[in-house]
Amino acid sequence: MTTIYPLPLTCPVCNEDFESCEIGSCGFGSRRTDFRPNYWGLNPVLYFYHLCPSCGFCGTKASFKKTFENATFKEKILSLGPLHDHSLEKKLERAIICLEIMKRYDLIQMNEYDFANYWLDLFWWAETPELMKKSGQMVIKYFQIALEKNIVPSEEIFKIKYLIAEIYRRLDQKNIANKLFDEVISLTEKNDDLKWLHNLAIQQKTSPKDILDRKT
Repeated sequence: MTTIYPLPLTCPVCNEDFESCEIGSCGFGSRRTDFRPNYWGLNPVLYFYHLCPSCGFCGTKASFKKTFENATFKEKILSLGPLHDHSLEKKLERAIICLEIMKRYDLIQMNEYDFANYWLDLFWWAETPELMKKSGQMVIKYFQIALEKNIVPSEEIFKIKYLIAEIYRRLDQKNIANKLFDEVISLTEKNDDLKWLHNLAIQQKTSPKDILDRKT
């Protein structure tokens, strides 16, 4: 069950005072085979991000605790304008744009692995095929760069390789997906701790499912 509470905020860009909501508790009963949680009741992700109704700055609660002195950065955010569509996918898109601008002006420290995970949120909750394709491609791009730069946590490497394959599969690029599934299958074949991932990669290559088995 998802519970929400009112959250008073002040926008660090335009200084507008407004009220948002934050999550008190939430849970999920299953996960998709791309690891997206299937939440019980109301989707809490909508409330993980907050949106200034005046200037359109969007981000997590931590973003609204920042202090921005850079006038050029503020002008760039203000040029985006208010976001009138408050749907989850639009909030996620705007949050990523704001993060990219913050990164550009050296106001936050983020790497490709971090950005991949934000784009993954958008891929998970995209409602149109076009946005699913765009965000999926961005997830793959950033994760691949992160792997090349060796900035993926060691315990996550094989899981990320599997996830890239699964996203390719969901984007109907099955030949690429199957080659990557084969790589994961080979790399995890003799690893007892990753037997679940080994079996999952075989399943998604040969007889794919949308929901993870509860035992996985």
